[in-house]
Amino acid sequence: MPLRTTIETTTTITIAATILGIAGAAASQPLVGSGPNLPIPSPNDPPPPQQPRAVTTGSGTWTGTWTSPAAANWVGSFNAIGPVPAGVTSTGTTRYDFSSLPTGQLPADTFFRFGDVDGGSTTTEVFTLIAFDTGGSLITTPWLDEPLAVTGSGTGGGGTILPGNTPGWSWTAGTGTYVIDGSTVTGGNPSISIFMESNTSIASMQLTRGSTFASFSLAAPLIPAPSAMGVLAGAGLLVSRRRR
Repeated sequence: MPLRTTIETTTTITIAATILGIAGAAASQPLVGSGPNLPIPSPNDPPPPQQPRAVTTGSGTWTGTWTSPAAANWVGSFNAIGPVPAGVTSTGTTRYDFSSLPTGQLPADTFFRFGDVDGGSTTTEVFTLIAFDTGGSLITTPWLDEPLAVTGSGTGGGGTILPGNTPGWSWTAGTGTYVIDGSTVTGGNPSISIFMESNTSIASMQLTRGSTFASFSLAAPLIPAPSAMGVLAGAGLLVSRRRR
């Protein structure tokens, strides 16, 4: 291949990857096992473009909503019973029902954001999650991927995020349970967000939040802008951005 063609092709693919935010996500692996600190991706690119769910609260219930330009399978609302797992209002267990979304499930490739999960407030900054399929059975295969981005201010020089700044985790296949635990964070009191992605469609989910100092939210991927679609089409990259 001529040098110029090689350079042009490489540049086009790099631009396309940047537009879709897939530079780091392509190598994502299911989150399994356990450890004192979640891995920081390398390179640690910014999170892909996404839309956090909007919240409408009721009496003991709330609704999460996504609108365009969120991708079509996310546009709509889901229902939840229990506290909104953000802010300083309440801890406890929240049960999510995704059956009202377009596919009847929370699609794979949904972004899971865990914020400020550490031990700096000397509280139980722990999240416990389980998920269910459309038949109501526990999902016992790993349904979250390793972090795709870690953002915020760490405890290194100039706010650098250090390996010990991320929370610990465990995955228990027999019960399909993920635990994200801030008690193993070292180096002080970082203020960071961990972004992960689901790799499995989820019909319902249960999340338990142990402290109001930590937060959790879901976000939907965005439809690429028309200019991005043109770049991808020209590069022959209009394919799923994840390995299946």
